[in-house]
Amino acid sequence: QRLFEGNIVAVKLAVSTAIVMGVVAMVVGTVAGYAGGLTDTVLMSYVDIQQTFPVFILLLLLISLYGASLFLIILLYGVFGWEGTARLVRSEALQRTEEAYSRAAEAAGASKLWVVRRHIIPNVSSTVITAATLSIPVFILGEAALSFLGFGDPGTFSWGRTINAGRSDIDSAWWISTIPGLFLFLTVLAFNFVGDALRDAIDPRSDSG
Repeated sequence: QRLFEGNIVAVKLAVSTAIVMGVVAMVVGTVAGYAGGLTDTVLMSYVDIQQTFPVFILLLLLISLYGASLFLIILLYGVFGWEGTARLVRSEALQRTEEAYSRAAEAAGASKLWVVRRHIIPNVSSTVITAATLSIPVFILGEAALSFLGFGDPGTFSWGRTINAGRSDIDSAWWISTIPGLFLFLTVLAFNFVGDALRDAIDPRSDSG
């Protein structure tokens, strides 16, 4: 039963964090790429600053202050895990802004919001989806590491928490830690395969083979 509960926790964390990360990355990257100029410079400078911020330490600090919760982990991983995706979206938005259909829409009197909603966002959404999917294994492993160290949500049966609980009995009851560890490995591996397949399907040029 704890294996399936751990699977629910992992999937809930992964999907929720990916959605938060994807939305923030799409907004920041699209605005930076389409607006350009000072707006682009300010947003990308903030991205550079945030990339150097120790998110894991901040997470431990907030957990010590307010207590561990799955919502807090999802929020922090989502809010502080979008920088690389935002850069990809910005690059894609810059390219789409220069396309003939975007220029034609602007020349016809379309508002910037309409151009962004009609031409930019649909074209960068595939980049966001692919990047978010490829980030899911990182989020799952991050939550498992927190739970293993005792900083996870005490109200959930995370795989990391279960692995830690069986560590002291590894000689007499090896399956308590080994089976959840195997499930964690297979889940991360599966999401990696899905992310790679999705990336190759959306953009075959990314296949290095």
